[in-house]
Amino acid sequence: MKKIILFISTIFMFSSCVTMRLQDVSPKEKNSVMLPTLTPHVDIKSFENTYYHLQPVFVESYPLFFGSDIWGVGVTETREYAGADPRIQDAITIFLKDVKDNITNPYGEKQGDIMCRITFGDVDSRGIGWMFLSALTLYIPNLFGMPMMSNRADLELEVQIFDINKKIIGRYTANCSDKKYVALYWGSNYPNAARRANAAAFMCAMKKIKKQINHDAPELIKKLNAAKSKKTE
Repeated sequence: MKKIILFISTIFMFSSCVTMRLQDVSPKEKNSVMLPTLTPHVDIKSFENTYYHLQPVFVESYPLFFGSDIWGVGVTETREYAGADPRIQDAITIFLKDVKDNITNPYGEKQGDIMCRITFGDVDSRGIGWMFLSALTLYIPNLFGMPMMSNRADLELEVQIFDINKKIIGRYTANCSDKKYVALYWGSNYPNAARRANAAAFMCAMKKIKKQINHDAPELIKKLNAAKSKKTE
């Protein structure tokens, strides 16, 4: 019985079909009123604090000195370093694309800055009830499409806009959640489900923020232009 469960679990883990795609990190909704050119920034510490605890630690060893074949003596050096969580780059990519394609005019003279930080993140909430149910039913329902696990991401973002004098002229917040399932013939495997849930939640929160910025766009443009004119006087 254990061999059967192990066999089904192995097939399950390698059979999920949906992986990360370019469209998962490519926001589409463009604001109707585009702001002047702004330089995008991220508060990288807030991103690292959100995802850091899942960063794997890699161990790398390589020889420094090889002894003779007679003695078989060798000296190696071992280093440990944290691997970057790919969800950090996914989130940064979404923000940069949104700024350059959907919020601002990417061409022209810079008139300020726009910065994103994660103010709250619960990105590793796992629905493991499916796993217990799968084990109790010997994974048979999974063969017919029942999920084995779910991954949920909850994010709150803050976006600040600064004029060319580094004065804040706009602050916007929004939160969003998304859930992806780990399943045999659909959904994703665990790492991809976590990435896709995070990307979808981040993109959703940015969509809400874009609507707020679009609403305030005339006033923001006015303030950006006024600061630029005052600086050139």
